[in-house]
Amino acid sequence: MALMKLLVSMCVAITAAANSATNKPHVWLIIADDLGYGDLGYTGRSSVKTPEIDKLATDGVVLGHYYVMHCCTPTRSALHTGRYPIRFGLQTGVIPNTSPYGLNLDEKLVPQYMKEQGYATHAVGKWHLGIFTWDYTPTFRGYDSFMGYYGGSEDYYSHKNSGIDLHLDVGKNCGQNCSISLIDLAGNYSAPFYAERALTILKEHDATTPLFLYTPYQSVHCPIEAPKEAIAPYLHLHPQRQVFAGMLAELDMAVGRVHQGFVEKGMDSNLLIIFSTDNGGPVGSRQGRPAGIGCATGSQNWPLRGGKGAYYQGGVRGTAWVNGPMLHSSLQGTTNFELMHVVDILPTIVDAAGGDASSTSPHSLDGVSQWSLLTEGAASARTDLLINIERDHPTTAPSTTGGCNGKPQYAIIKGKFKLLVGGGGLPNQWYHDDIPTNASAPVPEGGCIVACKPSSPNGCPATPQIQVFNVIEDEEERNNLAENTSLVDELMAIVHKYNNSAYVQALSVTSPKETVCPYNDATGSVTPCVKYPPTN
Repeated sequence: MALMKLLVSMCVAITAAANSATNKPHVWLIIADDLGYGDLGYTGRSSVKTPEIDKLATDGVVLGHYYVMHCCTPTRSALHTGRYPIRFGLQTGVIPNTSPYGLNLDEKLVPQYMKEQGYATHAVGKWHLGIFTWDYTPTFRGYDSFMGYYGGSEDYYSHKNSGIDLHLDVGKNCGQNCSISLIDLAGNYSAPFYAERALTILKEHDATTPLFLYTPYQSVHCPIEAPKEAIAPYLHLHPQRQVFAGMLAELDMAVGRVHQGFVEKGMDSNLLIIFSTDNGGPVGSRQGRPAGIGCATGSQNWPLRGGKGAYYQGGVRGTAWVNGPMLHSSLQGTTNFELMHVVDILPTIVDAAGGDASSTSPHSLDGVSQWSLLTEGAASARTDLLINIERDHPTTAPSTTGGCNGKPQYAIIKGKFKLLVGGGGLPNQWYHDDIPTNASAPVPEGGCIVACKPSSPNGCPATPQIQVFNVIEDEEERNNLAENTSLVDELMAIVHKYNNSAYVQALSVTSPKETVCPYNDATGSVTPCVKYPPTN
């Protein structure tokens, strides 16, 4: 009898454990690269057709008051750690391949948290969190597998930057003598084979095990390249926008294919999808426009101000949405204007998985779980957020005379108000790139080349030292409220709160330059430094 009771209790425990694993949602985190605020079809501001993404976005909840960092590495590091990049020195810009640093190895990343909750973890696409040594690469940081490129950008067909940067890493700590250089894929456009890799992961996955799939697509970062058949429907657009439209169409098809893979696997009934850009679209330096960070691709952020590299809404108000059957019914099919930041993604998905990231993090988190917001329709778990602090090395076009875009720079949001101190960076005007070649659409003001001069022949206004905007009622940031001194004082208190917290000087400033590593091996493949063995 005692033996029978023991066997029954063991069966109950095993069943409970199996049900617990099965009930955890599968999580698919999609990152689009350099996607502008007005690029997707569902926004109503773009002539590019994105039916697959539009359907998922409009069936879910669009995040209308959600913020990312101003460029790539800062956002990806914030997402992976749940911490502002000022905590570990990645607040300024991207990590060049030749730089001897990456996201600190003592930081705990999303896949490591998800592994603790019993998840399989896979990444497909762009990494850009460090390539200097193998232990900065994805399978040393918690991913079961990685297919993609370690650096920040490369050709869509040859997959080259300084060398061929396309790898398949399968298994924990898959580095030297394990990582496979996918040189045979040269000549193939990236979006379809990234989708194919994700589908392979799904086909091989045991659906009773919860899955965390991270797909940071190359699209729609420069260089501006797309298959001719993807460009063909958009020949009526501006020449640069034509190619961009083809790039975005390829991204849309890739997202649709992977989603269909979840459906065919029977995993969609318990699937949480989070989609985000890493920053606003780059308006670049073509046609006399001011250079931000990155090259102009034809992306647009209209009607938002600025673009990639700036702290204006066009640079940091992220295009994002969430989809899944667990969403509260009041949110489905709506745009939600509760305050959120990319650092919130980590604690939110760990909460969804049944964990508490703050209790197992080696560091204090800046992100907060927004799971109650998504599943119960609750208010945001935050009242303010940090866009960035850059004390020593402004990331966006400082004035040579020490004027309004000089250092230091501070940017915060409290409620519906944004405060910019030291200039919001460049680009700082309004641009509309989705115009037909016959220029029949209205072209807003623009063309500011120097941000800080009091006046210029094209009428570009000076950028004040202090700028305050109501970004809900004035999303275009045209009405500076800085004359409201009591409001400025209230917002400056938030600046002081963050300015008095932990801050690490930008690694791009403090790190020496490396001229040897990473290097190209005998096949021409970009390879992390082997002269520095992994510490793991």
